[in-house]
Amino acid sequence: MIYNINFLAYAYDKGKSDTYASFLIPFTFFALLTNNNSHVEIIVNNINGFKKKYRNEIKILEEINNNFLIREPQFKPNRNIPNTYRFFEKPTIDSEYTYISDIDIMFLEDNIIPKYESFWPLNLPYNNILRVKNSVRLTGVHMVKTKKYYTKKLVMCQAKHYNLNKSGNDEIILGAMCREVFGLPNFKHRMRPIYGIHFSPNRGNNKRMALVTNKNYYEKYMDFKNKYKDLFDFDIFKKLTNQLLNQFIIKSP
Repeated sequence: MIYNINFLAYAYDKGKSDTYASFLIPFTFFALLTNNNSHVEIIVNNINGFKKKYRNEIKILEEINNNFLIREPQFKPNRNIPNTYRFFEKPTIDSEYTYISDIDIMFLEDNIIPKYESFWPLNLPYNNILRVKNSVRLTGVHMVKTKKYYTKKLVMCQAKHYNLNKSGNDEIILGAMCREVFGLPNFKHRMRPIYGIHFSPNRGNNKRMALVTNKNYYEKYMDFKNKYKDLFDFDIFKKLTNQLLNQFIIKSP
């Protein structure tokens, strides 16, 4: 089966922390329920530990939508920073599009493919923007046309940059790979929407950046919460709800 879109969801936590792994089930839930014929490829270093810890959440999610796979990474951790490894992975699921994003984004916009197609950069197999002019740095939200992006040349480039084994910025490494294989988008291309709520652990009260969303996404989140009460009763969902209610700035559309 070929899916319309496959979301690559990679969580790498050091030690016993599960700061990022705790987002995987909610990320999967929202991605699957807002996108038709979609799939999520969950990547964790300790599959057994993840399945054991979240076995009840996984069971309920399977009953709602079981279009997800839990697998190990293709590259083992080395000196690269944790956020970089998602850009070294090649999906194992057949799909027209592959979406690599921050796993703390809960998607609440229906069917994002046509929206991305409406502002696709000319002659590139991926949709992203440059962070800064005269730089290779892209962003961590990376939509790609699967077959045209994951070419033999790109896969070889991924392995090369992984083997450099440097603790460099993940978005710069992504940009360097894209420049080498495909070229970079024109800086005039500035569309990089977040089609949902970004529950970043690095933003919020007493932090450099605030947590902000709009009333429409807030209401959609609450609709899901009311409809899927059993799932939202788990701590990993309660944490998101508590943050949304107490730390977010809710703006009118």
